[in-house]
Amino acid sequence: MIDAIVSRGLQTLVVLWLISLVSYWVQVTVTPLAGPATYGDYLAALVRGDLGESLFYKAPALDIILEKFPATLELVLGTGLLIGLVAVPAGVFTALAPRHWLARAIMAISLLGISLPVFLSGTLLVYWFAVELNWLPVFGRGPVVWFGGWPTGLFSVAGLQHLLLPCSALALTLLPLFIRLIRAEMLIVLASKHVLYARAMGLAPWRIWLRYGLRNALLPLVTMSGLQFGTLMAYALVVENLFQWPGMGFLFMEAVTRSDGPLMAAYILVAGGIFLFTNIITDLIYGLVDPRLAPWNRDKVSHESI
Repeated sequence: MIDAIVSRGLQTLVVLWLISLVSYWVQVTVTPLAGPATYGDYLAALVRGDLGESLFYKAPALDIILEKFPATLELVLGTGLLIGLVAVPAGVFTALAPRHWLARAIMAISLLGISLPVFLSGTLLVYWFAVELNWLPVFGRGPVVWFGGWPTGLFSVAGLQHLLLPCSALALTLLPLFIRLIRAEMLIVLASKHVLYARAMGLAPWRIWLRYGLRNALLPLVTMSGLQFGTLMAYALVVENLFQWPGMGFLFMEAVTRSDGPLMAAYILVAGGIFLFTNIITDLIYGLVDPRLAPWNRDKVSHESI
């Protein structure tokens, strides 16, 4: 267990160092006179928690990013919730009834969803639900409620309405991938010997589907979720600008427009740190779904298999 923690810590430090190199290069390229004179000075400032001062806002870049972080977090969590609510039942159904007309329709629509870029799907959602039908708001975050020092729009109807279209635009880009992944893994698991044995023992179908099928199909789903987090953050840049969502991505694009090098560099550092934290959480979820794949048990399992 200690070896796994040390190994993960060293990998994290190396990746953070590489991210700091990229962020320093961005800052000295965009605004060569605004940042530290050398990389050593820049690294020392990072160790102290100083990510620089925004040229436009005249305030610490980290404070500005953290102010926008709740909006981006709501967008990501809402997108993940939509994907989970749609992809899991749709993937399971298409695996259990692959010849059903609804399953064929789901697979055809998912193929169309893979082909649509996020800016096009977002534009179509705006045209249909905001312009033509006038059902949902299209710009901004809406009214927020302070909940324990955290500004959120999740506790108001208007806030949820403002969140629905951006989350849907993000979810449509990743939803087909998760539906097809769950379907493929369910088909593999349901054709395995232990599932056939469970059927021969007379277990209820729903128990086989949930306990043996979906549970074993969750491991690749966890892996894909961790890997696609970076893609989700990249797509959030486009969606936040399309819907004028006041999050980290919209802030970064404003910094690019204004040539605010310190703010751009700080965003790269924070986004890289969030991605690393997500990978660590993914490893921990591995341990919950299957303890044999937990980082602290992998060496033990490999020795036992030998």
